Order: sequence, then structure tokens, then C-alpha cells
Amino acid sequence: MDSNKTEIRRAFIINFVYFILIAGVVLFVLRNLLPMFAPFLIGFVVASLLTPLIRSITSRWKISRSLISIVCLLLCYAVIFVIIWFFGSRFINVVQEQATRLPEYYNRFLEPELLKLSDKILASFPDSRQTIEELLNSLESSMQDAIRSVSGMIISLGASWIVGFPGFLIQLIFTIISSFFFTLDYDTVINFVLRQFKPAKQEMLVEIVTSARTVIWKILRVYALLMTITFFELYAGFTLFKIPMAPLLAFCVAIVDILPVLGTGTILIPWGIILLILGNTSLGIGILLLYVLITAVRQFLEPKIIGSQVGLHPIVTLLCIFAGAQLIGVIGIFAFPVIATIIKKMNDEGTIHVIH
Repeated sequence: MDSNKTEIRRAFIINFVYFILIAGVVLFVLRNLLPMFAPFLIGFVVASLLTPLIRSITSRWKISRSLISIVCLLLCYAVIFVIIWFFGSRFINVVQEQATRLPEYYNRFLEPELLKLSDKILASFPDSRQTIEELLNSLESSMQDAIRSVSGMIISLGASWIVGFPGFLIQLIFTIISSFFFTLDYDTVINFVLRQFKPAKQEMLVEIVTSARTVIWKILRVYALLMTITFFELYAGFTLFKIPMAPLLAFCVAIVDILPVLGTGTILIPWGIILLILGNTSLGIGILLLYVLITAVRQFLEPKIIGSQVGLHPIVTLLCIFAGAQLIGVIGIFAFPVIATIIKKMNDEGTIHVIH
């Protein structure tokens, strides 16, 4: 009996150490090597996602695989470029323009209202005039510093994006080129990789690639659903606030919802603050409350929907999203749930055993 307990403990310790070592290696690769090979990894993922569609078209209409690969990739990247260029560039220009005018808005609109409020407070408490004046001066100074800080931060973000654009463009070119070659010779690449392993391992690798492709498509559908929900929330809010061009504006803001952490806050928070500075208090508060509502709904639904689609418990999904964002950023938000789902699926099917 004691020997059995000893063997169980020994097996648990070995498995635990093995898991920690594997996790350490994976984390090292993700944090240090992933940025270096990101264009090629993204290119392979794009090729893997498009390959079933390309196979279906070539087998049905007997068209050249090269031609279909080029057309599918061009359409895929064209849609992405149009969205980024049309909405992203306009958004950055508007935000930067308004950010540079924040101090002016403060001086013209908010400061006079604060002076009126200060006079009313001082008139109501004449015995504590000196103390109240010191508090009001401190508050005014803090608000001015906050306005300058927010304005400078927004402008610097736009400037850093412009400075980093050449590097982004180079990575984008390599991503497009690699995705084309991976798409064109997808079967050749997969067969080459498989030949480096024994037959028993080949089946497991095919299962990993197939599972990853399925999970990625499911996660893409989930985020499309979440962005659709966000669009209707924004449309309802903008219509309620009687904001012009509510459908188009809601669509533009919903596109930004894919961003981690802030999401729609990258637009709604500055917008709400600017409205408050301009003196439109009710609309400013309404926009900020709309952001709070959208964020609450998103945080509640995201782990549940992703979990239901990929087969993970909402807590595990939330943990994967949080850990991925903390460890490797934006890519981790998508990569960690995919990795966890593949491990769970293979463990359930007996292909691997996380704990013996």
C-alpha cells in the first residue's frame, strides 16, 4: 500500500516537473522567438485557414491552385487593408486633432464654469475662504496637469505609430510573401515537416494542425459575434443620444473593439472627456456610461462564448486570455485559448496525457 502511494507521488512529481519545464520552454519561445518569426507564423496561419477553401475551389472548378491562392490572398488582405486604412487613418487624424485642442477647450469652456462654481462655494462658506481657495487652486492645477498629460499622451501615441510604421510595413510585406508561398506549397511544407518525425508522432502533428485550424476559425467567429453585439449596443446608445450618422459611427467604433484591454475605450473615453471639457456634461457622461456598459457585457460574454465554442470552462478561458495578454500581448489573447483547447482535446482523446 505504501509503495503504491510512493509511486503515485513520484509519478505526480515527475509529471509536475515535466509540465513546468515544458511550460517554461513554451513561454521562452513565445516571448523571445515569436516576435522574430511572427510574419512567417502569421503567414502559415493564414495559409492554413485558406487552404480548405482553395482545395474546395480547385477541386470543383479545376482552376490552377496558384491563381486561386493569389486571388484568395489578395481578397483577404484587401479587406484588412481597407478596414485599417479607411477607419484607422481617419480615427487617428480626428483623435490627434482633438487632442491638440484639449488645452484650448479647457481654457474656453471648462475654466469659466469652474470659476463660477468657485465663487458660489466661496460665497456659501465665507469663514473658510482661505482653506477653500487653496483646495480649489490645487484642484484647478491638477485638472490642468491632467489635460496636458492626456493631450500629450494621445499625441505621442500617434507619433509613435508613425515612427513605427516602416517596421510594421516591413513585417507586413514578409507576412504577405510568406503567406503566398505557404498557401502555394502548403501540402509540400506539411509533408516535409511530417517526414522529420516517426509515424506515431506524425498523426499527432496532423491532429494538432487540424485542431488549431478548427479552433482559430471558431475564435474568429466568436470575435465577429462579439463585435456585432458591440455594434448594436453602440447603435442603440448613439440613437438614444441623437448622435448623427449613428449606424456608420457605431460600425467604426465596433471595429476597434478587437483591441485588447481598452477596445472601444480608445474612442469612447477621449470622446466622453472632450464632451465634458466642452461643457456638454449629459452627453459626455452618457458616452462614458455606454463604454462601461459595453465593457461589462464584453467581459461577461467573452469567456462564456469562447468557452462554449472551443470547449473550455469560462474560468479557464478567462485565465488564458488574461495570461496571454500579460505574457505576450495581443497575440497571446488569441494564442493561449487555442493552445489550451488543443491540449484539452488531445488529452480527452488520449493522444497525450497531461497527468498520468
